Amino acid sequence: MDSSGNSITACKLCQHYNPEGRRGGFCGRLAVPVSATWDACSLAAHPFEPSWQPTDDFSSYLHDALHETLTISHHAEMPEMQETSGRSLSFLEC
Repeated sequence: MDSSGNSITACKLCQHYNPEGRRGGFCGRLAVPVSATWDACSLAAHPFEPSWQPTDDFSSYLHDALHETLTISHHAEMPEMQETSGRSLSFLEC
């Protein structure tokens, strides 16, 4: 993978790398098993980079799309409810 322009050179130096077992690990960003010695990809992040920074990943696009859908459905016209009489029946009237 291409790590040009990034000072992270190996998967084991990335914030998203989680070691598993003796030699391997798991990439939390790609959700795939990786080797610690593999070259870092273009998505590599410094280990101490703040996690609050905005990212351009799929989950942020999904969140935005869901928010737009909820906004549209919230503003959709609701059918008018029919008024009912204010009189209620009690057991004694039956």
